[in-house]
Amino acid sequence: MLGQPFVLNSHARRLNSTIAEELDAVRKWRGDAVGASTVLWDRMDPRQITLLDQTIRPYLPASYPRLPRDSQVSDIAEGSAMPPGAHLVYFPSPSNEFELSPDGYLADEAPPKPFEQRVWAGGLMEFNPANPLRVGDLTSQTKRVENVTIKERAGADPLVLVKLALQMNNSRGACATEYRNLAYMKPIDLGRRIVKHNRQPDFIHRMTPSEILLFRYSALSWNSHRIHYDSVYACQIEHHPGLLVHGPLTCTLLLQFLHGNMPEKMALRSFDYRAISPMYCQQELHLNGRWLQATQPEQDQPAADGTRRCELWATNNEGGIAMKGVATLVPLF
Repeated sequence: MLGQPFVLNSHARRLNSTIAEELDAVRKWRGDAVGASTVLWDRMDPRQITLLDQTIRPYLPASYPRLPRDSQVSDIAEGSAMPPGAHLVYFPSPSNEFELSPDGYLADEAPPKPFEQRVWAGGLMEFNPANPLRVGDLTSQTKRVENVTIKERAGADPLVLVKLALQMNNSRGACATEYRNLAYMKPIDLGRRIVKHNRQPDFIHRMTPSEILLFRYSALSWNSHRIHYDSVYACQIEHHPGLLVHGPLTCTLLLQFLHGNMPEKMALRSFDYRAISPMYCQQELHLNGRWLQATQPEQDQPAADGTRRCELWATNNEGGIAMKGVATLVPLF
């Protein structure tokens, strides 16, 4: 027993030394990564947005608006304003398969080992209502690693938080900006947090995502993260109970759900959102929306400038919040 404290202290020192080395490697990577940017060009191809519409429309309520179609090929007509969030299925990465991380995701956004398990933690989308992305536009996307933060936690391994900034411009100027937050951690069993919402929605929709929905969205967004289509990897390697619904897909569904409930002559200016807990394939999820009162607590009315805010959230099959955010709408003049 006299030697036990020495053994424990020795183990603790080795553990602390290992963590220190891991974090030093992250700091070195951060020095190279932050500020680095890449530019991709893409044409907002009518067939791509048509396939996205074909993928998600069956899961949305009948109020989801229909976009005009080309009379010859039945694709969504060029010049149509793209629905919010549709940019997520454009600007595919040029990385080939052997340049990806082992989990199938992009390696250039990832810190060094052992911080290999990642989640889409949330972000902010800002849109220019005066210059929306339109079908057929030739558009550039400049992606920059804006910040890398190490979050040390008592009693748990550190997190590495990576913030990306993506600026999109067409021939008319700036049309959208996205700030994307990714969290990287050592491989762990990600337990689901059940956080209930105490608000009643003004509009709600129920749906059950299928394997086909996840596969098609993965293909459209050129997202090869294996947790969304490889059930053996998702269950046996990352220890999930099933395939995970994409964070970007959940975000897109919430925005399209809002699009189908948006007041006339209003446009989306921003969506600030956060992922709380995973949702899984073949488990029912709910899309929820609630208008926020801008002036008087008991009255649903817009601000003096016509701005309106809507709280959006998705809940999983246990009633816990999976993603929540606030959308800001402005009048179209």
